[in-house]
Amino acid sequence: MQLATHEVIEGDTVDPLFDLYLRAFDSLRTTAAAQHMMTRDYFAEVLSDKRLTKHVVTDVERNSRFCGLATLTNDLTAYPYVSPDYFAHRWPQEYAEGRVWYVGFLAVDPDYQGTGAVAHLVGSICQAVSESGGVVGLDVCGYNEQALRLPTALLRLGRTFSPGVSHQRV
Repeated sequence: MQLATHEVIEGDTVDPLFDLYLRAFDSLRTTAAAQHMMTRDYFAEVLSDKRLTKHVVTDVERNSRFCGLATLTNDLTAYPYVSPDYFAHRWPQEYAEGRVWYVGFLAVDPDYQGTGAVAHLVGSICQAVSESGGVVGLDVCGYNEQALRLPTALLRLGRTFSPGVSHQRV
């Protein structure tokens, strides 16, 4: 597997990544109360937004098939559902210095769960956040927290790449 980061993704790459996104989050259609699924048009806007770094994992042994995708930004205005004031109030110095990061989503194709794809994504995100000495936020729905214990898994994985990582539920 190989990870690359991109400022902008457009053209023929959007549809295969959207397919990955749909497969990764399909179960949330009926398990999460809030609508988690982006439309294809909004997804394309996200991929073309220069404020968001796109982290893409490909399977180089299978014709570079896309297997993981995440977005990361320190411009919290990039997502209309994120409250910059919330983060600025809790981490004022880090926010003023552009060291508060947000993961818009982290998606792994179900065919690649347990293969290391999520480790590539988390490692890349941890590297970006650690280099700035910042904090990172992400929203995890109740289903992913209770059934999959996702916050605990991400914390353990994050500590593999950045030993000082800590967790705070907000």
